[in-house]
Amino acid sequence: MASSQPGSQPTSVVDPQAYYRALERAATVYDDAALLAHEVRARMLERLELMRVDPARILVVDGRAGADQRALRRAFPRAETVLLDPSPAMVREARRRRIWRPRQRFAAGWGSALPLPSGSAGLLWSNLGLPWATELDRYLREFHRVLAAEGLLLFSSLGPDTLCELREAWVRVTGQELAWPPYLDMHDVGDALSRAGLEGVVMENEILTVTYTGLPSLLRDLRRTGTGALLADRPRGLLTPRRLRAWEDALPREEGRIPARFEVVYGHAWRPGTAAVGTDTSGTARIGIDQIGRAAGGGAG
Repeated sequence: MASSQPGSQPTSVVDPQAYYRALERAATVYDDAALLAHEVRARMLERLELMRVDPARILVVDGRAGADQRALRRAFPRAETVLLDPSPAMVREARRRRIWRPRQRFAAGWGSALPLPSGSAGLLWSNLGLPWATELDRYLREFHRVLAAEGLLLFSSLGPDTLCELREAWVRVTGQELAWPPYLDMHDVGDALSRAGLEGVVMENEILTVTYTGLPSLLRDLRRTGTGALLADRPRGLLTPRRLRAWEDALPREEGRIPARFEVVYGHAWRPGTAAVGTDTSGTARIGIDQIGRAAGGGAG
């Protein structure tokens, strides 16, 4: 249980059940509220145009209501697209909104256990899904497994400066840390990609700002996109009107509006064309007997 004493911090682990319920509630309104995800998708597509890929199958992980899948269908009309999301309600919404073309698949499931054969996806796409991964290394190992040789992983995530003004204002009002996921620094994500056996890792970040008329509208959009207080040890008390007003008063304003700043992290990496050697969390490489003599392309003497 989280302590109620000033200065206490919630346990920084996402509660999968809270995350699941939040996505289920948000399914029918997600596309209308996901301004950030839509803007990030456009920027990811610009990056994708610079890469030489022609995937036969595209896997969209944490695909939500299907806007990313629809965009990728337009970009690669000959490819099969598979959308995966933890929320069955999101999957139903994506199916309802789908472009009426063949070779589209939809499934409910988690990125940590992808329902595809190994080496079957030429492109794996994840737009703002990784911040909610409870076991990043496990997710990335699954991504590596499913990618075909020379397949591309293209993703976006959120960095630690995301909503920093919101979190700092909460500390000033309550003396406590806001129950918010510990978004990873892009260098840590890059290291995890290398541990998973992916190569050619490229990471970059930028700050995107969305402005709101007031704090209630900002919090409403967070709920409508299935994000918010989703930590396992989050406080369970209600946010009273008095505390909400104090929180809003502590926030900075720009031309009368509240800025919500998001540190968006972009990354891409490739699955090697030959068997790669990954490392475990201690940094130790583990090589199977069948790999000896193959890592450099030669056989055993």
